[in-house]
Amino acid sequence: MFRRPRRFALRLLAPLVAGAALTALATVPAVAGNVWQIQTANSPSTGAPIAGGGSWIVNKPSGYYLGRSLPGWEFDNEQTTAANWHYGRAITRLNMCGWAMPGSMGTFVRSVSDSCSDTTKDMLSHRINIGRDYNAPAHATGDGIASSANTGCTLYYNYFYGTDFTSNGGHWADAAGAPSGTVMYRFTTRDGQAVVVRDPALGWGFLPIGCVARPSALYNDND
Repeated sequence: MFRRPRRFALRLLAPLVAGAALTALATVPAVAGNVWQIQTANSPSTGAPIAGGGSWIVNKPSGYYLGRSLPGWEFDNEQTTAANWHYGRAITRLNMCGWAMPGSMGTFVRSVSDSCSDTTKDMLSHRINIGRDYNAPAHATGDGIASSANTGCTLYYNYFYGTDFTSNGGHWADAAGAPSGTVMYRFTTRDGQAVVVRDPALGWGFLPIGCVARPSALYNDND
C-alpha cells in the first residue's frame, strides 16, 4: 500500500490547526477593563474623605458631578490618567460611563471587555451635553453659589441611569437625607427636573428643582 510521507501529512495538518486556533481566538472577547469595588476616596481639594462616602462620578477629571458610586459598588476601570483619575463604567446602580476619583479603586473583582468608548468620553467632557443653567461661565469656578434650600426635601446621591443625559433622568436613588438650609447650587439637569448641589454635611447630590432657589444669573455656554 502506498503511504504519503509523514512530512506531507504534517503540511496538510498545519493549516487546519492554524485555522482552528484563529477561529477560537475570534470567539474570545477583547479584555482590557478591570472591575474594582469602590472605596471612599479623598477630596482633591481638602484631602479628607468625601462627604457621603464612595466616589463621585464626574464628566471629566475634576469635572461636574453626575452621580456617585458607593462603597462596595463595582466600577470597570478602562483608562487611568497620570493623576489617577479612572475612566470607565460605573456598573452598580448607575450603568454610566464617567470618571471615578483617584484612590477610589478598592478590591479587584474581575476583568471584562471595555464598554465605554473614547467618543463617549469626548461627549461627556462638554458640559452642554450633561446639564444646563450653570452657576458660572465655563472654567470660571469649581464650586457652586450659595442658595437657599427647603429642608423638608430629600437630597439624593443619584438621579441618572445610563449616559444619555437627555432621557435617563428621574431615577431618584440613594437618599442621603434632608439638605441644609443653604446649599451650593451648580447646575440643572437637562430635563429641568433636578439640580446638582453641594450640601455642607451630605456632599454632592441632587435635589428636586422646586427645592432650591436658583441664582438669578445662569449660564449655558459650552466648554
